Formats: sequence, structure tokens, C-alpha cells
Amino acid sequence: MCYRNGYGCCSCSQEDNKNKKCEKENYKGMTHQDFQEAVKVLGAICDMLEDEEDIYEEEPILMIAVTPGKPPILITEDEAEEFLPCFGEDDVIEEAPDVELVMSYDRRLLFTVGDQKYLDGPALIYDLDDEGDVMPVTAEDIFRVQQMLKRRTMMVTEEGEKMPVISLN
Repeated sequence: MCYRNGYGCCSCSQEDNKNKKCEKENYKGMTHQDFQEAVKVLGAICDMLEDEEDIYEEEPILMIAVTPGKPPILITEDEAEEFLPCFGEDDVIEEAPDVELVMSYDRRLLFTVGDQKYLDGPALIYDLDDEGDVMPVTAEDIFRVQQMLKRRTMMVTEEGEKMPVISLN
């Protein structure tokens, strides 16, 4: 007599096996051949995932991308030039206000009114190590940047139109 336990395995008596009454053909509604093919596919998927782990040996370095009037987003260091085309070449790098991180932006998007500096465009906020290499931001960094943006984003009027800017000092 063949007894299926519901997990694809059959428990057959030795006598049933000798008489070929139990051929282990049903694995949760699958034939033995279908089950073997599924195992091969699962093995290939596991192998692929292991290969991808080798590609991403290190975690990607995350930076905070900010645009006045919009919520901040996280991007990888590889995406930095897409977000801020002058990144690493002709950008201004200075301490971001209130957050102990650095800020990178296009100098052409900075304007002043009296002694006050305002940023009217995108910027990247990130951390640097002692050697000047970019370090990933932490959850605490992201929270501090969100709070800083709430305090420092304001609306200014230029030629009759209101636009959001970030106050830098």
C-alpha cells in the first residue's frame, strides 16, 4: 500500500516496492519526472543567485538626493552623475547645514540675498571618511536630512512666481 504524506514523498512497504505497486509518481500533483525537472530549475536559480552575490560583494554606497520642494530620495553612488551632472567634476562640496554630512551641488544654482545663501536646484548629501572617500548614509542620517529640509526649505518669489529653495546658512 502506498501512503502519500502530502509533501511529495511516498512511504511504501518493501513488498509494494518489490511488486512495483508504488512508483513514487505523485509529488504534490506532479509526476516524478516533473518533480525532478523542478528540482533542476530550483538548483539553477540558486546557482544564479550565488553568482549575483559575487557581483555585489559590497553593499552599494547610498547617497541622499535632494531637490527643493520634493521629498529626498536615496540613490547609489553610481547614479550620482545622472542626478547631478557636475558631480565629481565641477561641483561645490561643502558641509550640509545641521547634519554633519557634506553637500554637493552645481554652483550655478546658488544665489544670495544679502548674506543669505539659497540653493535653487538638486544636491547630493553624503558622508566622507577621513581619506575623502564616499561612505554610505545611515538611517539616522536620512532622518536628520529630512528634518533639516523641513526647517530650511522655503518659498521665494522670483518674477512673480513662487519656487522652493533650500536655505544654506
